[in-house]
Amino acid sequence: LLTKALKSLPKHKHVRTISHFAQLEYKHGEPAKGATMFENVLTSYPGRLDLWSVYLDKSIAQGDHEQTRLLMDRVVGLKLPAKKMKFFFKRYIDFEVQQGEEERAEKVRKLARDFIESSDQ
Repeated sequence: LLTKALKSLPKHKHVRTISHFAQLEYKHGEPAKGATMFENVLTSYPGRLDLWSVYLDKSIAQGDHEQTRLLMDRVVGLKLPAKKMKFFFKRYIDFEVQQGEEERAEKVRKLARDFIESSDQ
């Protein structure tokens, strides 16, 4: 179905369509297949923060905390402007606090401070 959809759509709509299909897989199909779809699209478009955000939302909703942490680590490891990184660091800290992992949240705060210090130089 996705292949047929991509053939009939203009190229500039492909990423959005794949994202929607991946979200549907998370919700109604196989979450692992949805994750694979997000991974494939993010390999080609690592700077698409909207995709990262949706992928994180779906991972959090799925309840796989270790997978979510791995994703968060990848996102905060990207070379992004400070304003965009602030959003993801805050999100990571909030996630850890919600999980009751104050020690991990403190590690993320330290990562954020290190990022700020390195970007000031």
